[in-house]
Amino acid sequence: MARPPRIEYPGAFYHVIVRGNHRQDIFLDEQDRREFLGRVKRYKKELGFVLYAFVLMPNHVHLLIETPEVPLSKVMQRINLTYTQYFNRKYNTVGHIFQGRYKSFLCDREEYLLTLVRYIHLNPVRANMVKNPQEYPWSSHQVYLAGSKGLVDSSRALGMLSKEPSRARKRYEEFVDENQSGERDEKLYRGRQPQILGDDDFIEMVERKVQAVKVPLKKPSLQEVLNTVSAVTGVPQEEMESRSRNRETRLARGVLATVWRELGNRVGELQPRIKRDLSVLSRLSRITERGEGKKEVAEVLRKLNARLQA
Repeated sequence: MARPPRIEYPGAFYHVIVRGNHRQDIFLDEQDRREFLGRVKRYKKELGFVLYAFVLMPNHVHLLIETPEVPLSKVMQRINLTYTQYFNRKYNTVGHIFQGRYKSFLCDREEYLLTLVRYIHLNPVRANMVKNPQEYPWSSHQVYLAGSKGLVDSSRALGMLSKEPSRARKRYEEFVDENQSGERDEKLYRGRQPQILGDDDFIEMVERKVQAVKVPLKKPSLQEVLNTVSAVTGVPQEEMESRSRNRETRLARGVLATVWRELGNRVGELQPRIKRDLSVLSRLSRITERGEGKKEVAEVLRKLNARLQA
């Protein structure tokens, strides 16, 4: 039976599981674990992905990754290939050390980020390796407790718990402690569409994004997109490019950022025309694609696709 293709698009958020071949150990000592994390750090810098959580178990790895630009397949190919080369050199072995294709679940970040962070950090507890996650040194759990910065971005998940850092860390610890057995989180993927963790609205959004990535090489220019967004929202292009912060203009910018991203482009490319920080444009895009502005986004994409196919 043919394997389903990876679902990849800019800004996708994944729970990735990499297992050892025949479930054999992939880390034989602490140096191996440091080498693997070193490769994650290297390619995080080179490829620009976001790492929200990790745990290194003896024979498998869990990673929580967002891919703003470079597809997940390229990220995992680099990490797995170079670690395999290191492992085979060190232990004088040949061949694969990882089991076939890694597993990846496309997830709704806003809905499941905290739950997945907890699920990953509780892996050693569920495996009866430790009594609590603080005792396990090879996960990002301690990063969340300390609120430190570096390899892992803990700020987004902690920010969902409180805007005040120390309170957020305390609430995170309580959130993990309330489900130490991990039984509730074990049911995450049961009865759901393969590869996707999210509700019907999320699946619909994914389908739009995947379809946008499949748009032929001929893509609309930024000017064409601006014109179409202006026609659909009723907000003049000059207003979108201004520093106005009124509700209608913010909505139009959110529609523009979402459409531009769904067409396979980088939101940062809008900055020369739209005088807003990248973080602001990205936030507007995320808000729009899940809430107010969804109908406008769909209408803009419909008009652009119709024009391309004419």
